[in-house]
Amino acid sequence: MSESDTSGRGLAVRNSVSLGLFLAIAADAKVPFTVVELAGRGVTASAAGTRWVLEAGKPSLDGFTFADKLIELGGWEDRLVSLWQAYGRGEVAIVNFQVQLAEIVQAMERWPALPEGPAEDFSNRLRRVIGPGADG
Repeated sequence: MSESDTSGRGLAVRNSVSLGLFLAIAADAKVPFTVVELAGRGVTASAAGTRWVLEAGKPSLDGFTFADKLIELGGWEDRLVSLWQAYGRGEVAIVNFQVQLAEIVQAMERWPALPEGPAEDFSNRLRRVIGPGADG
């Protein structure tokens, strides 16, 4: 099932936890505009990260390096979820929320930071070892 905009073109479904959280943070009436600004930067960082995954990371990195990058991003997303939940329960004051949100957004803006130089060859991890009982 797809939705269409007013021109009749199909809309892509966005299934991103971080994107949804940044939008919820920006829409929250209790947060100051500095937090709304951070959330807006988070939306941009989330979209840029998604583009990098699809356009650069997936086609150009070996599977292990790519997985490591996605795990790193997932860690920042987990921190964002925990922070938003703690703020919602009243466990984090707005000043601390803003500081921690800024750290997360800045990390996501820097992501993916790949080491310079050629990527390590991980293909030896994928080679099959022939042993007793293996059909070779």
